[in-house]
Amino acid sequence: MKQLQWALGDTLEVYKNYMEGQKLPLVTDELAENSRLLWIGERRTDRVILYFHGGAFLFPVPFFVLSFWKFVQSELEAKGKKTGFALLQYSLVPTATFPTQLKQAVVAVQQLISMGVEPQNIQLTGDSAGGNLVLQLLSHMLHPVSDVPRLTITAPFSGVYLMSPWVSLTGKTGSMITNDDSDSVGIKALTYWGRIVLDGVPEKYRSYLEPYYAPEDWFMDLSTVVRRVFVTDGDAECLRDEIAVVADHLGKRHPRMQFILQKHGIHDDPYLDFLLWPQKIQNDLTPLILDFFASGFE
Repeated sequence: MKQLQWALGDTLEVYKNYMEGQKLPLVTDELAENSRLLWIGERRTDRVILYFHGGAFLFPVPFFVLSFWKFVQSELEAKGKKTGFALLQYSLVPTATFPTQLKQAVVAVQQLISMGVEPQNIQLTGDSAGGNLVLQLLSHMLHPVSDVPRLTITAPFSGVYLMSPWVSLTGKTGSMITNDDSDSVGIKALTYWGRIVLDGVPEKYRSYLEPYYAPEDWFMDLSTVVRRVFVTDGDAECLRDEIAVVADHLGKRHPRMQFILQKHGIHDDPYLDFLLWPQKIQNDLTPLILDFFASGFE
């Protein structure tokens, strides 16, 4: 695993290469807990999307993912809503294990607030493992982890968007089996990576890392920390059933939770349009994602 991580580089390296290709200046904030905020474009305090990247907590952000979020940022600007976009560079497993990434997520939010960003002007988002980290953060706000700094905010976050969140690291039934041949990430990879992430983590933290197994009322007070929630899932992805269950639990606890199961969608499906150049936006989720963020910055 460490050899593969070395070959892929780290998120800062991917970010630097992307920004150089876009002819944009590097804008970074050094944070506590050995983490960083990496900005696409200028720092802003009026509207901010804080993004936690996927990659099973083992791999850096992919290059094409940054292209997707730069597109989102540009489209919001076209709607008259210039938005700061900050990517958290968190430490990777197995070098750093739970709750390191959660601590870094807390520090990232605290950094934005210390800059003067109001919580109601922050929208959180993450795909796959990044979606897992967003849910860890919300879980921590509702059920504080003893050795992680508490995160208190003066108002709920404007919104949370979860793209194909990795809500079960150990699932081996249902869509994990039936969609193994149709998804871009199969059951063997998901369960292998899950074992690495969970190695040595006490059972008492399972609800933070695997919200699929959390009590149904785990997110009872979710509306006190975020105003709106949007979850997307693909009907051809291995995690389909687990994501749908968690989305159902979220929906029962939050009146403004929207869930969409994309027909023929695979894991992180909206990113596929950004794998090749020139980009042609064909994914039917992308306009809905844009609308969600735009409506959160009224």
